[in-house]
Amino acid sequence: MLQIFILAAVAIFLFWRLRAVLGSRDGFEKTLNDLKDPISDVGKAPSIADQTNESKPDDDIFDYVEESSKSAEVFKKMKEFDRDFSVNKFVSGAKMAYEIILMAFENGDVEKLKNLLEKKVLSSFKSVIDKRRKDGFIVDAKFIGMRDIRIVDATFSQKTKIADVTLSFKSEITTVVKDSKGTVVEGHPDEIKKQKDTWVFTKNLSEKTPVWLLKSTL
Repeated sequence: MLQIFILAAVAIFLFWRLRAVLGSRDGFEKTLNDLKDPISDVGKAPSIADQTNESKPDDDIFDYVEESSKSAEVFKKMKEFDRDFSVNKFVSGAKMAYEIILMAFENGDVEKLKNLLEKKVLSSFKSVIDKRRKDGFIVDAKFIGMRDIRIVDATFSQKTKIADVTLSFKSEITTVVKDSKGTVVEGHPDEIKKQKDTWVFTKNLSEKTPVWLLKSTL
């Protein structure tokens, strides 16, 4: 009997201690389910992370143009229309296209130019190449490297979906011009020439092709 009394006293003491530490429920506290879904009738409130993502600067654009510039606004519209468009990928592609086009022109490779130039530019380049050949001149050119590439301007028509991007290129090449007899009339294979060009690339963003065409040279 004494043992039962002692056990009961211990149980009462433990219950009192737990109540002091954990508190008690008086019938009006919210349940766990209530706390999990306090605003189910009005929708989910945006988290701090969501708000941060919405206001996060687009480095893909601002790494190349000023945040407050007209070009930045144009690139935003281009990315809204074409989710696959990336300024970084465009600049990388333009860099490769520049080298290919420049070397194809210097070396007279019209076939390589056909799929990279608009018809008007292709006609202009071809006329120069044809004249060189007619005069018996042969050009041997090599691309040394790109010194600088910058976006100068950008436009995008919401109506036609045509985007134009103007870029400035600074590169280094070697050119040697020989006559029909093989005599060097200009340049030297060891003489590096600094080249500067401003080109405009164009593309209809509604088309699936990834190719931007050279529209004009300034």
